[in-house]
Amino acid sequence: MHLIFVRHGDPDYANDNVTQKGRRELELLAERSKNWKVDEVYVSPMGRAAATAEACLKNWNVKPQTVSWLREFNYPLTDKDGNKRIAWDWLPRDYFSEKKYADVNKWWSTKIMKSGNILGHYNEVCNGIDNILSCYDYSRISPSMPVYNCFPHMTAEEAAVDTHLLPEQKDLDNKNIVFFCHLGVMFAILSHLTGISPVQLWQGFFVAPSSVTIAGAEERIPGEVAWRIQTMGDTSHLRAGNENMSASGFYGSCLSY
Repeated sequence: MHLIFVRHGDPDYANDNVTQKGRRELELLAERSKNWKVDEVYVSPMGRAAATAEACLKNWNVKPQTVSWLREFNYPLTDKDGNKRIAWDWLPRDYFSEKKYADVNKWWSTKIMKSGNILGHYNEVCNGIDNILSCYDYSRISPSMPVYNCFPHMTAEEAAVDTHLLPEQKDLDNKNIVFFCHLGVMFAILSHLTGISPVQLWQGFFVAPSSVTIAGAEERIPGEVAWRIQTMGDTSHLRAGNENMSASGFYGSCLSY
């Protein structure tokens, strides 16, 4: 199985839509994705994500589902100086000076995180993705371990051969689920799937508007999978169309190549 995350096009935050540049990005994204095999589509309720999904859905025979927990992860916090912030927007010195933020089991336990019930919102996202996966018989082994039981797609005999098998050697799960959403919530999902503190992802990684990120299920043991990121923030469709990458959400300029 592959989970495909698409960040919305260059945002017009004031009108919760995409800019004219964003429209150009979405035309290129739609062309890139027109031949994708897509089984299900989930969309954030926010306008900029809906516009991004609309551009691609015209090429797919799939009915999208809008889910509330895919909304932007912009729940307010109160920082040490009494200022309002959001969970994925920290000044570097404040982030690196608090060791709990790098701990997958403690990142939510600081006074600042608790000021916005961030763990509750994070758990809503985690439960949302797990409920979708459970429809395909993927169930998490435990809350503390990002390993999932699943219907076996590989035999014990194949698994006993400690090597990388070619795709045609296995009866792989070829389902592809697409999510049109936002940087903050996407990183929350990826943290849950990979066992990494979301704050590390929020602070240490960036994906551009209209970019594509893919998480794939790896079955090393029959009936048991872990998730690995195969592609993060890919914008090859922009390069192919000579469209520069947007730096929205990044505090600096983005390298265009």
